Amino acid sequence: MQSGLWNTFDTVRARLVHQYQRMELAEDTGLAVPELEARVRSYLDAHRDEPRIRTKAAVLAFLLENARIGVDDYDWFADHIGTGGIIWKLQNEWRREAGKDLPRRTALGHPAGVANLDLSHTSPDWRNVLRYGPAGIRDRAVSALKAAADDEAREFYAAVATVYSAFCKYILRLAAEAERNGAVRVIEAMKALAVRPARTFQEALQISYLYNQVQELDGVYVRSQGHFDQLYLDYYRRDVAEGRLTREQAKELIAFYFEKYLAQHFGAGNNICFGGWKPDGSDVCNELTELAFEVFAERKAVDPKLSLRLNPHTPDKHLLAAAECVRNGQTGIVFANDEVAYRMFRRAGKAEDELIDFLPIGCYEPAIMGRELSCTMSALINMPRILEYVFTGLDSPASISEVETRYRKILTGVVDETLAETRRWEERWKQVNPSPVISGTMDSCFAKGRDVSNAGAKYSTSGVMCAGLGTVADSLAAINHLVFESGICTWDELRRCLANNWDGAENLRLLAQRRAPKWGNDNRVADDFAVGLANYTAELINRTPNQRGGRFQMGCWSIDYSVTFGRETKATPDGRRNGDPISKNLGAAIGRDTCGVTSLINSAAKLDHAAFADGSVLDLMLHPSVVRGAEGPRVIADLIKTYFKSGGMFIQFNVFDAEALKDARRQPEKYASLQVRVCGWNARFVDLSPEMQECFIAEAEGKTDGTVHSTRCAASGRLVTPATS
Repeated sequence: MQSGLWNTFDTVRARLVHQYQRMELAEDTGLAVPELEARVRSYLDAHRDEPRIRTKAAVLAFLLENARIGVDDYDWFADHIGTGGIIWKLQNEWRREAGKDLPRRTALGHPAGVANLDLSHTSPDWRNVLRYGPAGIRDRAVSALKAAADDEAREFYAAVATVYSAFCKYILRLAAEAERNGAVRVIEAMKALAVRPARTFQEALQISYLYNQVQELDGVYVRSQGHFDQLYLDYYRRDVAEGRLTREQAKELIAFYFEKYLAQHFGAGNNICFGGWKPDGSDVCNELTELAFEVFAERKAVDPKLSLRLNPHTPDKHLLAAAECVRNGQTGIVFANDEVAYRMFRRAGKAEDELIDFLPIGCYEPAIMGRELSCTMSALINMPRILEYVFTGLDSPASISEVETRYRKILTGVVDETLAETRRWEERWKQVNPSPVISGTMDSCFAKGRDVSNAGAKYSTSGVMCAGLGTVADSLAAINHLVFESGICTWDELRRCLANNWDGAENLRLLAQRRAPKWGNDNRVADDFAVGLANYTAELINRTPNQRGGRFQMGCWSIDYSVTFGRETKATPDGRRNGDPISKNLGAAIGRDTCGVTSLINSAAKLDHAAFADGSVLDLMLHPSVVRGAEGPRVIADLIKTYFKSGGMFIQFNVFDAEALKDARRQPEKYASLQVRVCGWNARFVDLSPEMQECFIAEAEGKTDGTVHSTRCAASGRLVTPATS
């Protein structure tokens, strides 16, 4: 490549960041969005009796061939097209139409359970995207069409051929526009990718980004970009060996590539995976791992988010490089424990030779790349809200076991009702959103002749997000302490206090809040409540079949529903008031983990994480003073190793102190680059709502009874102060 084209990232970065807000589309390259939509709707009206997969494929093909496009001459990658999100609009209309005969109940079910049709949280088979390219997938579908066994298979193969043929034409359109604009960085790559698979590092990154765009134009979010240091290593090594690319030039391509995901998503978007095991048991990490983390560290941006799979053979230098990013406030990394993930997949019946392709979908939901459609938010359970129904339906229980039994009975009803509602939605998937783009990458879809909406994926699982485990454990521990052990109050007195939002009962509320055992402190009583409830819930969910030939899977996480569900949940026995946040992910309720990070880790590690096939994650908040200096990254690495050695599966971090957050709230202009790990994604602190900002400040302050403890990290013996939790 011409040397004069390089070293431009810093110069054009501001333009890259805003490229989708200020997209320049040539008027003479296609139709404006209103005319596109008018023609699409006219076509659909005329073909309303045809199979949805056929008409949807025709709509996407029409958009790829007729929408206006643009190519930036300063970018290493081309992809601009203006469709106005037409298929997303149609999908919403089809969803409303498909669901019009479903019961209209609160939150599509019980108030404590939300049924959903999760069309997102997907990963294509990135190996096939690179192996075949759009032209190869098109040809594969054309060939399969000739031998189709039934009408459904014929419709499926024809739809795949339609969209991938249009994909190739779209690439050629971009190539022509690049030539017209003199966008010399991309011309040759685009011409090549229209007719053959990628051969160079730039081409491989380009086709992955184009694929990502076309799948999302088709109405399905791509929530994982696959295993970066596995998928692209050979392209990188070959380019360097043959003199097409230097290490620094490869870094620049990665920087442009990463910046496009930031521009597109700004936080909650794509997960890019690194590390893991090779089939021979050795570790994957390599020079491309190192290169990508260097770029991540230098950019200091909130997106894309990275995941690093760790195992006992992972070289320390790669873990420490990621830990250095975290120490410096670049916390958009989640760390995954391969040993527990493999045990989880085996328990769920996944094939042994497929486990190397484990990756986190979305935030930290495990799946097998290209073989599993995990739909990780098919249902949501607000676990603390069930406590309301325990108190309204139970009079003067004689023991805490009676309370637990009542809770589990109501939980069973909520789960059964919510999952039944989800199955009714899943029956309608083919009418709402058949997806020939992602289906075209999956070998199982080709083998079956079926779209992913029609159980074409090898593993069609449905995730159930269960939020607020810590709040429920604390509440059961508080009931046991206040009513059955100490006799401080009766069941009826506690029930009245909760009904009144603790008004007039502040002393009792403080006793519940400060004296009853709490999850996250390595306390046997509270932890036993959490473990027992988690085991029961996992068994209940994981044995339940979905409507797509697979099963539901429990996830023990909450993302930002800790705030959303908190708003809907009345006062709870742990001292929490109406509307306050519930516990987040696997963590303790805000300010209740008073014994330091090792105790929090010990509590979380008591859970059977292999039972949470939809994922589980622990958040650790560290004070900057704990990770200061040359040994700072080692402290983070030791905490990760401690948690993983004890059986944890995913862990992520925040590094800041309360005073800095308060100052950022007062003077946001001074803290434009301050990142926070919100849940499974990062955001700038100054962009958060006041409510979310207050949550992080409260966590950082650790509002407790003032008790101070110190703990030692089991992996290193280093002292860790309570300010870190």
